[in-house]
Amino acid sequence: MKAVMDSSSIISISDTCLIEILGKLKDSAGIEFIIPASVERESVLRPLNIKRFELKAIRIKRAIAEGWIEVHSLGSEGNKLTDEIEHLANHSFYHKGRPVKLIHKGEAETLALAKVLDAQTLVIDERTARALVENPSRIKSVMERRREMEIEVDRKNISHLRSLFPELNIVRSAELIALAYEKGLLNGKPTPSKNMLEAALYAVKYAGCAVSSLEIEKFLKGI
Repeated sequence: MKAVMDSSSIISISDTCLIEILGKLKDSAGIEFIIPASVERESVLRPLNIKRFELKAIRIKRAIAEGWIEVHSLGSEGNKLTDEIEHLANHSFYHKGRPVKLIHKGEAETLALAKVLDAQTLVIDERTARALVENPSRIKSVMERRREMEIEVDRKNISHLRSLFPELNIVRSAELIALAYEKGLLNGKPTPSKNMLEAALYAVKYAGCAVSSLEIEKFLKGI
């Protein structure tokens, strides 16, 4: 199974020292974790020169070197699709006639790569980019509530964007951790403790994964 990751998910996992579960899931579950070159630049090449983020970058660099994560270029088809996705996403919601920018080029490239590779799964922790594919109507209500401003919607662009990903399964780093737990891979023991799973889920939550405390409780009850 091919799973394309964006910067938010790979950074969350690296930030919590859980990067090795990608290699374990690749070996045990046959999951190919793939990133576009832009994600490598954003999560490895640039942070390597910033002391605050250098350690996380080194962890991700090692994951790439070990083959736990593969870096793919988009090619001409992917670059064209990236531009289309970025335009559709950033011209779907308007405030007073002006488009509201929702995603950056890196997120658009991640979506484009998933399409080009016909990947079954997209791993993304950022809430807005995920909602664009899963439930774009929620974006309107959230923006109107949080920003206290009226939002107009270009339903044609939203429909076109969603049609590009009819069967894409979207998960977060939290789901990868839960899967690793179920397979006994979280700490190298056949039966890792439930407390370890809870701690790992909260760790990625505070590292940036858009997962709520209520969702974590559901993860724990579903074991």
